[in-house]
Amino acid sequence: MPRPSAPLLSREQIAASALALIDESGTFTLPGLARDLGVSASSIYHHFPGGREAIVEAIRGLLAGENLPLEPGGNDWRAFADRWARAYRASFARHPKVVPLLTAQTVSDPLTLTAYETLAQVLRTAGFRDENLLHAVTILDCLVLGSALDAGAPLDVWAASPDPSSALGTAIRATQADPGDRSQRSFEIGLRIVLTGLGELINRPFDPTSPPGSV
Repeated sequence: MPRPSAPLLSREQIAASALALIDESGTFTLPGLARDLGVSASSIYHHFPGGREAIVEAIRGLLAGENLPLEPGGNDWRAFADRWARAYRASFARHPKVVPLLTAQTVSDPLTLTAYETLAQVLRTAGFRDENLLHAVTILDCLVLGSALDAGAPLDVWAASPDPSSALGTAIRATQADPGDRSQRSFEIGLRIVLTGLGELINRPFDPTSPPGSV
């Protein structure tokens, strides 16, 4: 019998199937993934000796490869960070249920690390001190991942109080009257605020005792 012209199973196929299961139920198991693919669990381990965590990292790489910028492409750190954050959110907002799995383990996917390294290099070139740089990356990361989770939240995140004097209730009703995407709009506002705030760290030490609005 001739050998098949193409592998019956690939790492990309396994990662894509695991992502589909996560989109459906929020998680996956190796036996369930094997059943979904119509193969044995040993076939999956053949491609992923590291098991479940290795598959999660492959999913991270699958999403990072969609549109995360891997080259600086200019000297404006704000423009790059803006592009980086938007691309990152766009990938994960389509799969919000995968975010808790990704944040539960160390990032080791090579493609994703390259994207983070590029961001770090851009920030360092712009004048971010080493003691501030990782915090800047973390802040952008938290904004993106939190917004991606928010993209999968219920349409009504908060129950609006019928009390007309309720500030939150009034704000909820005003936002509901806006035909735009609340989550996307919140991300847009947050990203602008974060980039403005991060600019205060360039070539300066951060003083946690200083009042808001100063460093």
